[in-house]
Amino acid sequence: MSKSGKIVLGVLSFLPFVFLLGYFVWFIGLFVHMIGTAGFGNANPGEMPDYFLGNMIRIIILAALMGIFSFGLLIYYIVHVVNNKTIDSNERLIWIFVFIFANMIGFPIYWYMRIWREA
Repeated sequence: MSKSGKIVLGVLSFLPFVFLLGYFVWFIGLFVHMIGTAGFGNANPGEMPDYFLGNMIRIIILAALMGIFSFGLLIYYIVHVVNNKTIDSNERLIWIFVFIFANMIGFPIYWYMRIWREA
């Protein structure tokens, strides 16, 4: 794999963290805005459910995109670890379990250890 391909894959490996951070910021911001608006008495009673549902739909779409993207990375990394001949079978099995159970942590670690530092 070329160096630019490795860099792109590294950025993609860290992207689920960015999605998760964006998800939390948006979700917390939604409630902070709703509490602030309701606390000052500026809220129209019919406005809050519309605002909440409109933002919840966006949050659900972001979460779905994060899930689909993570699943795609999971498939890529499992195929890569299975086809990587420099890894013995025990380590291969450990990497597969890491990808399945701790994928957002495992993707960047595997990328750095087995793709970026590859000779």
